[in-house]
Amino acid sequence: MNISRRYFLGAAAGSAATLWSSGGAGFDPLDLLPERELDCALFDLNGHCVLRESLRGYQAALGDKYRPCLEAGLNSERRCRIAIVPDVESMHPAMADTFRSLLEIGTHVLLESGAGFLSPAEFTSHQEMLYRYFNIEVATPFDLWSEESAENAFLSRRPWSHPRKKNLDRLESVPYVSYSWPRETKVRDFSRAIPVLARETEVIAKAGALPVALKRPTAGGTLIFLGSPLGPALLSGDLQARSWLRLVTSL
Repeated sequence: MNISRRYFLGAAAGSAATLWSSGGAGFDPLDLLPERELDCALFDLNGHCVLRESLRGYQAALGDKYRPCLEAGLNSERRCRIAIVPDVESMHPAMADTFRSLLEIGTHVLLESGAGFLSPAEFTSHQEMLYRYFNIEVATPFDLWSEESAENAFLSRRPWSHPRKKNLDRLESVPYVSYSWPRETKVRDFSRAIPVLARETEVIAKAGALPVALKRPTAGGTLIFLGSPLGPALLSGDLQARSWLRLVTSL
């Protein structure tokens, strides 16, 4: 079954919550804050964000419990407890260096991939970017609603995987992403996701048998990567998605 981007966005936004304002273009509210550690920073990468609806989802779910930061205002010298980067498509070296610096000084960085809606060429660049800057390996996007899974292609690329069993769990007829951290929960997702090639100890979410999210401690903070976008579910008011985000931002 194929699904259009328009159909997906319409379904995701069908019960969207009221959005909160996060500042105008060219204005970085971080510059007006005193020199202290921020609690939560939400980064708007403008042209490097595939689905603006995902950013709006985080804005709606976080309410006034975050500080918006535009791409022009990236600054690794301003400490924050957690930095959220919704629906990333690409990232130039200066941006990547900023997020890596934040990790080094103890910030938790949540990167959400927007690769599900990229062209093959764009996905290749996305894949290379994740590996080059964050040592994250990902496989080709797959449809969460499809009966055909990407398990064969994915597992064959895992050097540490055990021989394939005859019967692996298939994706459920109602597509869910099952999170195991910070607590067990399921979030409905009708979009596309990218499998992550990570060790089992790093995996924090799966779609069927496929790992789609990871958590990796760094020298200072924690890198959290979502291969299945959470933003659209947040925008639709999904209670499980919002509960998951609330727990993560409380760490």
